[in-house]
Amino acid sequence: MRNAIAMLAAVGAGFVVSPVLASSADESLDTIIVTGSRTPIATGDVGSAVTVITRDDIERRQVRYVSDLLRAVPGFAVSHSGVAGSQTQVRVRGAEANHVLVLIDGVRANDPASGDEFRWEYLAAADVERIEVVRGPQSALWGSDAIGGVVHVITRGADAGWGAYLESGSADTLNGALKGNFGDDGWSVGIGIERLATDGSNISRTGGEKDDSDVTTGTLNARLTPSDSLTIRLGARVVDAYTQYDAVDFFVTGLPADSDVAADATQTYAQLGMTAGAADARVRHHLGVHWFDSENLNLVGGLEESSSSSERATLAYQADVTLGVNRLSLALEHETTRFSQRGPVLFDDPNQDQDMDVTSAIADFEGRATDRLTWLLSARYDDNSDFRDALTGRLSAAWRLADATTLRAGIGTGLKNPTFTERFGFFAQSFVGNPDLEPERSTSYDVGIDRQFGAVGLEVSLFRQDLDDEIDGFYCPNPWPQPCTAINTDGKSRRSGAEFGLRWEPAERVGVRLGYTYTDSEDADSAAELRRPRHAGSAQFDYGFASGRGRLTLTADYGGTRFDRFFPPWPNPPEVVTLDRHWLVEVTAQLQVSDSVRLFARGSNLLDTDYEQVYGYRTPGRAAYAGIRVAFGD
Repeated sequence: MRNAIAMLAAVGAGFVVSPVLASSADESLDTIIVTGSRTPIATGDVGSAVTVITRDDIERRQVRYVSDLLRAVPGFAVSHSGVAGSQTQVRVRGAEANHVLVLIDGVRANDPASGDEFRWEYLAAADVERIEVVRGPQSALWGSDAIGGVVHVITRGADAGWGAYLESGSADTLNGALKGNFGDDGWSVGIGIERLATDGSNISRTGGEKDDSDVTTGTLNARLTPSDSLTIRLGARVVDAYTQYDAVDFFVTGLPADSDVAADATQTYAQLGMTAGAADARVRHHLGVHWFDSENLNLVGGLEESSSSSERATLAYQADVTLGVNRLSLALEHETTRFSQRGPVLFDDPNQDQDMDVTSAIADFEGRATDRLTWLLSARYDDNSDFRDALTGRLSAAWRLADATTLRAGIGTGLKNPTFTERFGFFAQSFVGNPDLEPERSTSYDVGIDRQFGAVGLEVSLFRQDLDDEIDGFYCPNPWPQPCTAINTDGKSRRSGAEFGLRWEPAERVGVRLGYTYTDSEDADSAAELRRPRHAGSAQFDYGFASGRGRLTLTADYGGTRFDRFFPPWPNPPEVVTLDRHWLVEVTAQLQVSDSVRLFARGSNLLDTDYEQVYGYRTPGRAAYAGIRVAFGD
């Protein structure tokens, strides 16, 4: 820990003596985000590729899961293991599903009991105000899991007004939410509850059993502002989810088949934070306590067969120092994570409890060389109880060549610690952990340009990542069906590609959005990584009518050919299979019939495309939904 403090002090001293060269650029033309650095910053000053999904974007698409919005974000690939509510994975720029860090109102939300992946199938969109996506290496800011990027989900908070909505549709889907707040300028309290339930459809290729799911989310947000220089915030979020799915028939087909199995999960998020110092103060102090807890039960015939759980507590302090037009943030964090696994004792005892501590020192400097050139330099030192101490860094720059053109570039190193499951997980028939695993480490580069041509906005990014010690989480050295394990592979794994985004507003109330991503992702043996399409894209057409009270949106998401792994029955070895490309087309319509009442309707998978994003798992067909949204008061 003394080494960490010494490093932070040295880096901080170097920043303090850096000269002030020019005045700050006008940030009023940019969206302000809280994820691109350790303090709020304008998107035009971030050297990384940034996408912001607003509340208006969410209502335009009328989706019920946040993951459905991410299909349209350049660089993202989404994989559903079946129907609504089933396991969902999100990969960024060809990286692994646990290489993208998810924050919910600043709280780390990746689940240590689920391979450090975020459980996207449990994140409904009703209470989300905005989503900030920062692509590229962010470990220097946010630590492990942020190799590929960060997705920050910001909920509607304590000042979002009163309202309710109700929606019904195909597969006996029923979705409803109620939210409200009360308070004044000095304090406010907001509460909300949402439930999304569906009878679903059959996940497996055969049989006819419907696999249903439901997820209920409750939120509480409170704010106390006793003075201009002190703000206290409290937040809590509880998610309760149940999902039926079809287990794999390892003896006959090697594919999912109708079965009475289900997953029951509970997640709890909580945070208490304080900010001392007025908005224009030279120094502002932030103190926060974050808590995450998960409980995952595996049910067979309605009875618990096994379970996994995790707890993560984080204590953080940060000081923001204004140095003329420059800004320096110094932070200390301590994180304690616990993991538990419970299951029947067969050939060995899978019951275990593990823990890990990490103490981190972070320095983040925002410098302005001129009124058009902003650079960000970040460093993070992690003192880990289980692995060697690690130092990660990031340097990026954004250069406004003109009011309509910005060049950006960045380089950064990343770190991903092995998961508890990879190290200690024990599943007698399929997997035995490897406690000797080393962290994955990466070096990433990206360059890009943002250009406005009148009514047309263009974004282009090129990226590359070299990954050392990639973890193969399902290495099978013995003849199938002997248990597999996890290993660090030799050599470098490489991901590279290009992202394109375009926005065009040819007329009032008419909008067009296009996105395309090319990804070349290979492991150390030059084999294509699984479940990463080489080509992916999205097109959206938006039309306003009835003097702006109505809106019609047509969206087409393209998922290119991708590979997956199939485990046929013994004695056949595992094999790589190809999943076909597909288009998903949806249309939404909404009409504001009064100041407080809005009607909406949505049709999904209009082409009734038969597709799979995970081998053997069918996805939903054509569906239709309709509902009403009501606002009460201000």
